[in-house]
Amino acid sequence: MKRLNRVDIGRAAMSGRCRPWRATTLGGLLYLRSKHSRGTGYEFKATVAAVLGYMLDGMDTMVLSLTLTALAATFALSSAEQGLLGFVLTAGMVVGGYSFGILADRFGRVNTFTYSILIYAVFTALTAAATSYPWLLITRFLSGVGTGAEYGIGMTLMSEAFRAKWRGLGSTVVSMGWTIGVILATALSLSLMPIYGWRAMYMVGIAPAILAAYVRWRIPESPIWRERGRAAAFPLRELFSATHRRFTAAFLVVAIVAEMGYWGIMIWLPSALLTEYRIPFARTIYFLLATDGMILIGMFVFGLLSDLAGRRITVSAGFLGMVLAVLYFAMAKTPQQVFVASLLTGFFVNSYFTVFGALFSEPYPTHARSTAVNFIFNTGRGFGGVAPLIIGVLAPAFSISGVIGMFSLLFLAAAAVIWTVPETRGAQLK
Repeated sequence: MKRLNRVDIGRAAMSGRCRPWRATTLGGLLYLRSKHSRGTGYEFKATVAAVLGYMLDGMDTMVLSLTLTALAATFALSSAEQGLLGFVLTAGMVVGGYSFGILADRFGRVNTFTYSILIYAVFTALTAAATSYPWLLITRFLSGVGTGAEYGIGMTLMSEAFRAKWRGLGSTVVSMGWTIGVILATALSLSLMPIYGWRAMYMVGIAPAILAAYVRWRIPESPIWRERGRAAAFPLRELFSATHRRFTAAFLVVAIVAEMGYWGIMIWLPSALLTEYRIPFARTIYFLLATDGMILIGMFVFGLLSDLAGRRITVSAGFLGMVLAVLYFAMAKTPQQVFVASLLTGFFVNSYFTVFGALFSEPYPTHARSTAVNFIFNTGRGFGGVAPLIIGVLAPAFSISGVIGMFSLLFLAAAAVIWTVPETRGAQLK
């Protein structure tokens, strides 16, 4: 019997000749690393670079959260001033996503993305050197401009490099970059902040940016973008053309609901566990870690499902799962029930995000693809920042868990809206 080497295994995984659940990220990446097949090296490099880029997004968000108390102590910040730091970071991400998405369609994916990473690196370093609150506001906003571009351009690059059959799995791998960034920032905070303080966290944030920029410089420009040509002066108009406006409207609803659900629930979940359900702090941390573990499992399962069953049914199933999770959470009484509700929430809360990279890329032409992905995703991100405020305002009247339960109506709407557009699984990019 012939002994298969790693290239044979990866090739079988990515071509579909082995069982679908064996076409794992490992098998796919082994194949992509092979230089014996045309284009596979590019696939691998593009996907890894996209993962590293989106990892910066997760790190930047989490580092601010982890250092906020220390920043408040250093600069004597009020709670409102602390909240404004989070707002300007999100605002910068939205601005960066919109502007760099258009630039990537106009001037190319790789060059534009490299500049966005350098912006992140420079202003992260300047944050570490901050001597005043206005300095913090400016550097956090401009750092957000850099990280805001990572998702849309990275997903566009992956979509144009990855084969149609497993594009959903590629989207999943890139989506996991954000979670990796969050975990990395948390781990670094435990080892660095007690010894070196909050400034060290922002200095370390430069390292992955340099690494990602190095990877980007080693990747040729997207062949699809080179073949199809650069965008017109204002590619955003393509999103609202007669051909694409139905997709854009449906995707905006889906992205807004997904982002509001994630940020609203995940920010208030610890408070709900501690105050409403009287879960001890140590057990709350255990619940949250278990929830994070289920997030990773759910992302992989739904990413694979999107390639096997289709984008629409996967997104719809994820939102319907969230309906079940938040309603069960609202009705939970015992610690055991709360734990089950936390696991369900974790499994479904990021499930549809894994599909978005492929879903938002496939209907649009090359000259407007990066614009579309960035515009849709970052519009959702902007609305997501409002969700924690809504829960905070309504919680005194309905309780945190009660307001979270109300989100089930939004999830139902999104589960239905996705069926108003045609299926795009396996689509060849235009």
